[in-house]
Amino acid sequence: MMAFTELLDWTSLRSIIIFLVVFLLGLYWIRRPRNLPPGPLGLPFVGSMLALRNAPAHVVFTDWSKIYGDVISVRMGFKLFIVLNDIGCIKRALHNQADVFSYRILSNTAKMTGVKGSFVYENGAIWKERRRFGLGALRSFGMGKRSAECSVNDESRYLLDCFAAQEGKAFDPTDLVHNAVSNIICKICFGYRFDYTDEKFAQLLARIRKQFVFTATCLGNSIPWLIHTPLYSHAKENIRSLKKSIDEIIQEHRESYDKNDIRDIIDMHFAEVEKRENSGKDNDLFGKDNFNDETLGRGLYDFFVAGSDTSSNSLLWFLMYMALHQDIQKKVQSEIDDVIGGSRQPSSSDCPNLPYTNAAILEIQRIRPVGPLGLPRHTKDQTTLDGHTLPKHTCVLINVWAVHHDPATWTEPEKYNPSRFLSVDRKSVIHHNSLIPFGTGRRSCLGENLAKMEMFLFSVNILQQFTVTFPEGKPTPSQDGVAGLVLSPGPFELCFTRRS
Repeated sequence: MMAFTELLDWTSLRSIIIFLVVFLLGLYWIRRPRNLPPGPLGLPFVGSMLALRNAPAHVVFTDWSKIYGDVISVRMGFKLFIVLNDIGCIKRALHNQADVFSYRILSNTAKMTGVKGSFVYENGAIWKERRRFGLGALRSFGMGKRSAECSVNDESRYLLDCFAAQEGKAFDPTDLVHNAVSNIICKICFGYRFDYTDEKFAQLLARIRKQFVFTATCLGNSIPWLIHTPLYSHAKENIRSLKKSIDEIIQEHRESYDKNDIRDIIDMHFAEVEKRENSGKDNDLFGKDNFNDETLGRGLYDFFVAGSDTSSNSLLWFLMYMALHQDIQKKVQSEIDDVIGGSRQPSSSDCPNLPYTNAAILEIQRIRPVGPLGLPRHTKDQTTLDGHTLPKHTCVLINVWAVHHDPATWTEPEKYNPSRFLSVDRKSVIHHNSLIPFGTGRRSCLGENLAKMEMFLFSVNILQQFTVTFPEGKPTPSQDGVAGLVLSPGPFELCFTRRS
């Protein structure tokens, strides 16, 4: 009798479990918005998250686009994503419906940093005003300025000295490259560079790198309540430490501020506040509520984070591919020798005269875009795209990786081939509309021109003085990369041999 009762209880429990599963599946389909773009079915609660166990999201989405089309819908956990995988649909969205697709909502992980003062997450009129200030600040201290070019060349000398000190031995260049590239944005934001041995600088960069593990599709964004668990306590502490470091630098600037000596973006911010207060414009978009030390700190966070990791990883990918393709490296060096020689450092004015070098840089930005899914956008209102309905406030991802590896646009897309960016006579660079490493539309990268100048000058400085190779007897490193918010190379070693 006891065994029969236990069997009955198990049968009842199993029936309840089956009922709940069927009920949840039915509820999922009832609540599923109508006329969504096609995509994988997914499972209750987890959606299609299990598909990302063995491959990064940008690769999985690209594979799915071959099955479901250029516009796909994917549910990750409790969150719905629309993924755009073709340059045509991307431009129909971001250009033709810019008001709808230029909207941002803080993801769960982004909420840890806040929105007020952000160049990335603000919306509407305040975002336009903040972007205007940001572009003005970069033009004043970075983009198109001779002083910024000198800063990159000066920093290149520090970097090359560190390479030379290795005396041709194998080492991982990651930290040195991050130090050099990050110092450019440091000078623009803070007015000074850090020594590579500075412990404060090392901690700052280490904290920034930790932030780039949080993708739009990570657990904390797909399953909202996880952000409040100990799983993300280290991330919250990391952000608090970053903010504290930036606040300390702001306070140092306030104590030494001189309106007649504007040293950097922080001083420019102080001067802007003073100007508005004196002109009686304190109640406009950039009044006290929107233009203060708190918003300054948040804006500097965006500048520093974006200006450090992305350009650093682009340069690291370039060095890896130069080592992988010695024939291409020799062609780049030959062109540099012919145009610049070895007695002076490169200048931005040399750029038009180095088409093959530029093509090699463009090709690395194509084949290994450091932002393979860009930064997530959200639909401001319900809209339609290519016959599909996209609900209001739905997260939209731009699959730059798919665009850059589309065989309909690029012949043999997995092959590193700078010639695809050269004219027939190989004397000029061809700019493809399908190359979007900095995004496209209203929300394209604020520091695009600065990043391009850095990439050009650092690359030319290095190959002018050194030949880059892999250490003999060791396996060739993987080119798959480590996927986070930024696609970075995995650990690898290089040998830098001084050119005679």
